[in-house]
Amino acid sequence: MSLASLPTSFFGGLSGLQLPLPKYQFPPPYEDASRLTYYSTFFNSIEINSSFYKVPRAITVAKWAGSVPANFKFTFKLWKSITHVKDLMFDDSDVEVFLNAIAPAINKKACLLIQFPPGLGRESIIQLQKLLVCIRERDQHNWNIAVEFRNSSWYNKDLYRLLEMYNASLVIQDIPKSSTPLIESSNKLVYVRFHGPTGNYRESYTESFLSEYATYVSEWIEENKTVYVYFNNTAGDAFNNLRTLNKLLAQMV
Repeated sequence: MSLASLPTSFFGGLSGLQLPLPKYQFPPPYEDASRLTYYSTFFNSIEINSSFYKVPRAITVAKWAGSVPANFKFTFKLWKSITHVKDLMFDDSDVEVFLNAIAPAINKKACLLIQFPPGLGRESIIQLQKLLVCIRERDQHNWNIAVEFRNSSWYNKDLYRLLEMYNASLVIQDIPKSSTPLIESSNKLVYVRFHGPTGNYRESYTESFLSEYATYVSEWIEENKTVYVYFNNTAGDAFNNLRTLNKLLAQMV
């Protein structure tokens, strides 16, 4: 299936760089290509998960951006020293450092993913607002913001209003203890993360499940929304799951 057959407002990728074969087996003409360049022949986006553990070097981000096609999009997961500090008492300067590091990807930017730990609940909503303000004040490139919660206490009208106020999207994720309710939103961006059928980053989704989500994606696109879908079951069958979703979606458009 060609990437050209996908809707132009759909971007699908994996949560990290994963390929079906090792580099020494890359076929012509990709024998000397980077892993990311070869990956970009299969999918049109990637969720950079390594940026959660360590802020990338700007020169590295520039190299990544230069090794993929013009319509390829990068999502960066916000550094854990910002999102996983006690009571979300982050340092503003860390946000600025992170945004400067990912700036070389601006021409191929997808989203800034903010993921919070299970222990952080709705009592930290004031700190969440401070973080969103901090990002918006320092973000010179208007990154899309997507927020993932791992604590179900967050899902309420106050949160939804707050996210809309700062034009941030609620990540739709499927970890059973904290799975996201499907709500109506005026936001024109939909962000979906699949963590595995049981939420353990393993295993494979059934074709019937993927077909159901291909229908959802098609409907969102009909509503003039841009849709980002990432598979995080990279210890399972993420690569083939996304290829199946892409194939099913291409058949619907």
